[in-house]
Amino acid sequence: MLFKSQMMNSILKRWSFKSGFIVILIFAFSENGDSQNLTLTDSLRFRKFLPDYVKFQYAGGIGFISTGAGYTFLNDKLDVSFFYSYIPYMISEDDLHSVSLQFTSRLLHYNLSENAEVLPLNIGFFVHHTFGNKYWIRQPAHYPDNYYWWAPGRNAGLFIGGEIKTKLLSGITPASGTAFYFRVGSRVLYLVNMVGNSEIPLHEVLELGFGLAIYR
Repeated sequence: MLFKSQMMNSILKRWSFKSGFIVILIFAFSENGDSQNLTLTDSLRFRKFLPDYVKFQYAGGIGFISTGAGYTFLNDKLDVSFFYSYIPYMISEDDLHSVSLQFTSRLLHYNLSENAEVLPLNIGFFVHHTFGNKYWIRQPAHYPDNYYWWAPGRNAGLFIGGEIKTKLLSGITPASGTAFYFRVGSRVLYLVNMVGNSEIPLHEVLELGFGLAIYR
């Protein structure tokens, strides 16, 4: 009898904990703690923190193929993005993975129609980090002090480009619109080397990229 009593108490305690947890979930996902008929998406508190867009980019100095997400600020005049990029070994000495943080200022906006907007002058800055033993941040001990003034694993760059925003896909998906963009940029290391060596032509330090952005 004592064993059965202890077992029942244990079951009741577990049930009480689980039922209490369920009650907490109900209050967390309901509006004002009542049982209104709201969808889960509408009741989630974190929905305002979802990215304003996702991007898919080809080339552009941050990788062969890149995917990212970000936010817009100041009435769509400032754009902050985080990208993950990949370069396959077929076009490189090894599989390369990297990440980058980008800041873009959208200086000009022109409405072509109700369904299209042109942003002809986007200027940006990015910081790029490549993973791998060959792409170190701190200079290895086997090199003399100050042998390299830059780190192969991390670099920064500038770019300029344009964008066309449309209502494409807005009628058949939850997205509010789709944008197509391009960018031309260069890394600070390349620009410094070009300044120090006048024989390096400009086109060899420029990097062209194209991308697609889907806005929520």
